[in-house]
Amino acid sequence: MIGWTLLLIAIAEFFLGIWFLTRYQRNQATLWYGLFAISASIYVGANGLGYANWLITGQLAEQLAWVGGINTAFFFLAFSFSYPLPIRNNKEIFPWVLWPVGVFTLGILFSEAFIGHQHIVVFGKGYTTDTGSLFWLMILVFGIYWIWSVTNFIRRARALDGVFRRNIQLILAGIFCSLLVSSVFDIYMPLTNVTRFGYVGSLFTSVWLGFTSYIILRK
Repeated sequence: MIGWTLLLIAIAEFFLGIWFLTRYQRNQATLWYGLFAISASIYVGANGLGYANWLITGQLAEQLAWVGGINTAFFFLAFSFSYPLPIRNNKEIFPWVLWPVGVFTLGILFSEAFIGHQHIVVFGKGYTTDTGSLFWLMILVFGIYWIWSVTNFIRRARALDGVFRRNIQLILAGIFCSLLVSSVFDIYMPLTNVTRFGYVGSLFTSVWLGFTSYIILRK
């Protein structure tokens, strides 16, 4: 049941991201937010595949979950430079986004530098993430990008007023709650052989994504 629920949520998030990319206003902020939503859908969907036992081995599901999760940080940084009004153009943002997306996506999927290959990963039954030699470097980069995003939004909140300031304050509140929950259920617990509650991070992130989407969409 949990697996199916996460898969349905992931499909909704994926189409939400596509809608932001192709239909809704199509400006710099919605471009990056759409890519952020798609990355979140990969993270949630991968966990859904793992809990639904759709894969002979959960290794690919675990790798995809890390790919989706790590890429949310890079695309959200770009979004923080773009909402509500751009303070950097895309040519300035691309170098900060493209290299980590490429390095970590390919590294997680096709090497053991970040996530080791365990052959069997059973979601919800208790497994330990097999960390590669560069795993903690990946976590460090992930943390730096999120701190950078938060710093950008704090500065924007101080510089703006009215509805934009309130919107950013709400986004910041969601960021802090989401990062706290995700850090506990998606990073700490898999490192300590406790994964039966791993779906909590996916569900909470989905609620936050929907809430943030509403903030962006409301006039």
